[in-house]
Amino acid sequence: MGDNKFLYKQLYETIKNEIETGVLPEGSKLPPESETRARFGVSAITIKKAFSMLAEEGLVRRVPGKGTFVRGSAVVDAAASAPRPYNPRLIGMILEHVSTPFGLDLLYTVDRLLSEHGYKLCVRYSYGDRDRETEELSFLLSLGVVGLIIMPCHGNHYNTTLLRLIIDNFPIVLVDKKLEGIPVPSVRSDNAGATAMLVRHLHERGCRRIGLISLDAGETTSLTERRDGFFDEIDRLGLPQCPPCYVHVSQDLAENAPDHGIIEEMRAYLTENAAQLDAVITTEYGIVSCLTHAAEQAGVTLGRDGLRVCCIDEDYLAPTGYTFTHARQDERAMAACAVDVLLERIECVPLAQDDFVLPVQFRQGKTT
Repeated sequence: MGDNKFLYKQLYETIKNEIETGVLPEGSKLPPESETRARFGVSAITIKKAFSMLAEEGLVRRVPGKGTFVRGSAVVDAAASAPRPYNPRLIGMILEHVSTPFGLDLLYTVDRLLSEHGYKLCVRYSYGDRDRETEELSFLLSLGVVGLIIMPCHGNHYNTTLLRLIIDNFPIVLVDKKLEGIPVPSVRSDNAGATAMLVRHLHERGCRRIGLISLDAGETTSLTERRDGFFDEIDRLGLPQCPPCYVHVSQDLAENAPDHGIIEEMRAYLTENAAQLDAVITTEYGIVSCLTHAAEQAGVTLGRDGLRVCCIDEDYLAPTGYTFTHARQDERAMAACAVDVLLERIECVPLAQDDFVLPVQFRQGKTT
């Protein structure tokens, strides 16, 4: 093809001509991207642009999980008459919650990037409740979304509605978590690397006895990876294994209200172990406020003059700035990757990988 600046227009005109002349008859499926690339020598972006122009003109229709068809296909007709309406410009997103420590940048960036591609975003929240998550999935599907970005609930078991959508090859991308053994793309932070980074930092500060405080949320990948990263780095540095503290959440941590059950568990842990610890790492910022209450009750000083503390993420909108030394997740990079992957899934582009692990950033605070 000719000038790169107009490749997508040339590709659009070529395919349009093939449709109008019957080379691509009504109801036929357009060749997959790999075949189109090989035939015309163009990039995936060029193909997406050309296909988008054809769809906007009404010459073709994209059917999520099946491909792009010339108007009139039986597959298209079946999709159009299915219980779920088809809204070609609506994306659904389900988050457990958003807060200033984590979620806001992710949400805003996803919305901005999808808007740049001509999509609208509908956001719902599960609040960590599996039944609510199922309800929101059904609601978004009833709106006719053509793709989903989901932060799954913590827990040992997978959502059966979500699993059925994955089996049906519906375009889905997970953020912040991974479903082990399930073939669905996930975009998440290097959780093991985050806690390992914090262990190294504390070790460099002279700490040898480092404890771990984590939610006990079963086999949730983000938490298990953070635990594994912590213990692996402790072993690698030859540091003693200190007793961990696994707390049981009884409410939505995003409510920012003290969870008295967690506070009591942490108070008991600190009372028994604080005298032998140099530092602790918490696997997420949501339980840090409980730690500060527990430390006060146990008579333990937190910070450089006492028990040093690190965590994952922090509150960047606090009036005095962030306090705790932490590993910060790159929410904007996570959002950009999730949007790119989801749009490729909607366009039926084969993915070279399905597990995207992004680096975290170290932030020095006042507690180490």
